[in-house]
Amino acid sequence: MSKKILESPKEFWRAVLGQVEMELSPMVFKSVVARTQIGKLTHETIEILCEDDFVKKSLEKKNLSLVEKAIKNITGKNLKVKILISKDKNGREKDEFGPLFAQQKSQEALFEEKRKKSNLSFKFTFQNYIIGKNNNLAYAIATAVTDKPGELYNPVFIYSKVGLGKTHLIQAIGNRIVETKPGMRVIYTTGEAFTNELIESIQGGRGKGPYTSNQFRDKFRKADVFLIDDVQFIIGKEATQEEFFHTFNTLYMAGKQIVITSDRPPKDFSNIEERITSRFSSGIIADIQMPDIEMRAAILRAKRDENKDFVPNEVLDFVAEKVDSNIRELEGAYLQVVMYAKANGLELTVDLAAKILGQTLKEKPTKNVNVNEILKAVCLYYSVKSQDIKGKRRNKEIVIPRQVAMYLMKEITGMPLITIGDFLGGRDHTTIMYGVEKIQNEIAETGKVTQDIVNVKQILFNG
Repeated sequence: MSKKILESPKEFWRAVLGQVEMELSPMVFKSVVARTQIGKLTHETIEILCEDDFVKKSLEKKNLSLVEKAIKNITGKNLKVKILISKDKNGREKDEFGPLFAQQKSQEALFEEKRKKSNLSFKFTFQNYIIGKNNNLAYAIATAVTDKPGELYNPVFIYSKVGLGKTHLIQAIGNRIVETKPGMRVIYTTGEAFTNELIESIQGGRGKGPYTSNQFRDKFRKADVFLIDDVQFIIGKEATQEEFFHTFNTLYMAGKQIVITSDRPPKDFSNIEERITSRFSSGIIADIQMPDIEMRAAILRAKRDENKDFVPNEVLDFVAEKVDSNIRELEGAYLQVVMYAKANGLELTVDLAAKILGQTLKEKPTKNVNVNEILKAVCLYYSVKSQDIKGKRRNKEIVIPRQVAMYLMKEITGMPLITIGDFLGGRDHTTIMYGVEKIQNEIAETGKVTQDIVNVKQILFNG
């Protein structure tokens, strides 16, 4: 290895990155390899420093051979590569399992407790958010907000169609602030949950519940960071709009950070007070567009690595090409293909993926369905009666179909939880919320219910 390389390690590393970049898609390169730098460099060894554990593991599992090849091309030697996580400002090596810096288990426990109080999910972070042309502006704004909450961009309004990553991004903001600014009080909610909690507080004020109006206001108006997802659910609800307006004003005047997501830009809101939409437009607005095929392929590769599935790249590319609606359906198609192959002990090929997705892709849902049709499809699939779904029985044979019905009614119709509860035998909205979340968790863990839902949808839309 030449003396020049040893004297200019940063230039050497730029040369390595330049070679690797030609071998990878821009999305994979930017989200993994570009987030590295060179550490110690000798005639025998090289240290590669990664920004965080996500980059380290991704580099080790997927891209290390390309990096080693580039190193050999430039140096002419097979250097021993050591991959580390970067060090913090105090010179301490970042903890491989911690979110930012080396932390004791007690600190991790405190972070997790704070996440739960903030209503955040640990699954949604910037580390596992795939960046592309469709979302880079929204991502840049979101990360900037976490550095100086309430100072740079306020309020922030992010909008996109369903299933393109709004919830992931807004929760990543909350998770980053919880980890880096533990003194700040972060509150995440949805437009629907905000409405439901307001109803509970009104009932509590009338002596019909424990949750009073003062408790409701304290919860939201004392936040340092207020994150509200799917704010479109407050449209048409006068009492909710009034409460939201005063909550927004209180926080904004106090210099607190507000982040809002919706399925449409503020100018497209109807049946909502102008004073509210003007507040939405007073800060910075960013949209998330549909992902291109390269971005969809990168998302599927990340999903494969996260689940440790054995899926060839050509199969992922095929799914990415065929499913171009949104990320949610893309991941659903991926799970359908993987689960079918596993259940039948088959090797995943493009031909098999085409066969598995063939019927679904040929006959995408085009008709609007209502809750009665969803209930009928669930009952047909599980061989249960509608009166049992609406009834009080709680044995497993009934509970699972009931929760699947709750989930599908919410996902397909977007109907409020209160209305779904009324339809399913007068159940409380919190019961419906629990059922929906239970099925969502099952889907995230790729349990049997995932395939059940695919089958019920086929009955519903193709039957």
